[in-house]
Amino acid sequence: YVMATRDHEALEDAAELLNWDVAFDHTRAVKSDEELESVRESVRINTEGFHAFHEAYRPGRSAADALAPAEKLFVERGCGRLTMNMVLVGAEFAIARAETILGDFCIPSLEIAGPGGQWVEVSRALGTPNDEVKHMNEAYDEYFEAAKTALRPGSTAHDAHRAVSKGFTERGYHLGHVTGHSIGMTMIEFPKIGEGVETELQENMVFSMHPHAIAENGHDCLYMQETWLVGADGGIPLSGLPSKIY
Repeated sequence: YVMATRDHEALEDAAELLNWDVAFDHTRAVKSDEELESVRESVRINTEGFHAFHEAYRPGRSAADALAPAEKLFVERGCGRLTMNMVLVGAEFAIARAETILGDFCIPSLEIAGPGGQWVEVSRALGTPNDEVKHMNEAYDEYFEAAKTALRPGSTAHDAHRAVSKGFTERGYHLGHVTGHSIGMTMIEFPKIGEGVETELQENMVFSMHPHAIAENGHDCLYMQETWLVGADGGIPLSGLPSKIY
C-alpha cells in the first residue's frame, strides 16, 4: 500500500509506522493453488503469443507488423493493457522501434498478465544466429537442465544463480540483466535469482528466468525468457517450449 503524504503525516504522531515491503514480497512469493491456476493460464496465453510472433516474423518485416498478431491474441485472451512486449534487434541488445525492419535474427521479449492478473514471461530467439550466439545457446541448454535441479525447495537464490550461470561464466560471457526474479501480480518481485541473495526457495514459488549473455565484444547477446515453478523435486519450466533458437 502506497500511503498518501497527508495520511502519513496524520498518522506519524499517533502510531508507529513500519516498513513491510520486503516481508510482503516474501509472503506473496509463494503462490496459492488459485494463483498457480492463474499463472498457468497466463503462460498458455504467452506461449500462444510467442507462436503468433514466430509465424508473423520474417526478415524485411517491421517490428510492429511482427508483433501485431501476438498483441491481438493477448487482447482477445483477456490481457487488456497488461502486456509489455518488445523486439530486440539482431544479436545486439537494442530495442526495435515500431518501424524498424527486422533482419535475419531477432529476440522477442514477451511479458503478459492473463485475466487472473499473474504476470509471466515466455520467449525464444528466432532466425539465423551467428557462431557466437550459437555458442551462447549451448550455455542456455546447460542452464535449462541445471534449473531443473537448482530451483528446488531449500536451495538459496544465490545457489540457483550460481548453478544456472555456470555455463555462461565458464565460456567467458558477461551476464547483464538479472538471471531471474520472482514474478506475480507485478512483473518484477523479490527475491531475485542473483549473487549474494540468500533467500531460501520454497515450493510453489514462481520465477521468470532469463540469463542475459553478452559476448566480450559487447554486441553479440542472447536473452530468452521462461517462467519456472519451484516444484517439490526441482524446477518445472511451464511453457513446454524447448530451449532453442527457432
